[in-house]
Amino acid sequence: MIRIRYYLFALLMSALSGKAFSQGKQEVTSKTDFLGFQSGFTVDSYNSIGIRTFFEYRKNRKGNWQYGISYEHTRHFGFFMTDLPYQLKSNLSMLSLNGYYRLNLLKDRIFWTGGLGLGVMHINWDDNDKFGLIANASLTLNVRITQRIYIETSPLIVFPPFNRIYFSPMKIDHFQYFYAISAFPFGLTVRL
Repeated sequence: MIRIRYYLFALLMSALSGKAFSQGKQEVTSKTDFLGFQSGFTVDSYNSIGIRTFFEYRKNRKGNWQYGISYEHTRHFGFFMTDLPYQLKSNLSMLSLNGYYRLNLLKDRIFWTGGLGLGVMHINWDDNDKFGLIANASLTLNVRITQRIYIETSPLIVFPPFNRIYFSPMKIDHFQYFYAISAFPFGLTVRL
């Protein structure tokens, strides 16, 4: 984990100095479609921890606005250590339509994308299934490592260790609503 932090810090510093990119005056490709992949963990209000797989197709709009459609799946592998009296061994699937605003730190090299989204969620636990609506909010740091590839991670690389939160009014058993966070996210986005 420490090596990954040092690598990300070195990558960030080289991006700031411009050494990681060609010194010539090449135009950035005009294509505005992106395909992203993230992994990490999800911690939810059912006290469940799962391995997260996230895919998203994103497209630039006018100015710094983007929209995207994402699919995410979380597979349960354990429970979070809390004093909650109830817990569910939950597996999650979410499909969302998202809108983003891009805040440039260094134009097209280092930037944050903040967004809101709405979608549907499927929860499976102990041979039970339930569907419901879900909303999400996100803030992600993007660092360009090549002309077409970007690293995506939590907003300040290490703290806070999440980039997306979820909320749903869905009720299951003793739980009155659902919420979750994406813990330690790390991924790549490719400009198509």
